Amino acid sequence: MSCVSVVDGSNEVCANCGTTASDIVKLKNCTACRLVKYCGVDCQRAHRKRHKKACKQRAAELEDERLYSQGLKRPERDFCPICTLPIPLPMHEHSFFKACCTKQICNGCSMAARKRGMFDCAFCRTPMPDNDADMLAMIRARVKRMI
Repeated sequence: MSCVSVVDGSNEVCANCGTTASDIVKLKNCTACRLVKYCGVDCQRAHRKRHKKACKQRAAELEDERLYSQGLKRPERDFCPICTLPIPLPMHEHSFFKACCTKQICNGCSMAARKRGMFDCAFCRTPMPDNDADMLAMIRARVKRMI
């Protein structure tokens, strides 16, 4: 038998022996994967060899769903705008702040841009100023546009 939930018309059946659920026979889900039902422990043990691989895979999927659904969400600013991956924490060690576009760019995207010969901003492609005074003027202009 397959390890997909077996349904006979509107009644569920035991994955091992095919016994149909009724008022007398109560089927119980496999506790790990909840894919199949069994009429008893004996049927569950007998079906284990055929069910083991699918059970482990589905149990892992259920665990992933549980873990992903409970996690805290990071703010959008914690993601690189180029590769859209979360910047590892602590962010100041794994990214650069670009004053021209006010974005945090991850080290990987910045390095990839430099390898391609792009020494300006990898996000907005604004030429980087040659000195600190020009950089400060760029930041002030950007702040004025934001206000």
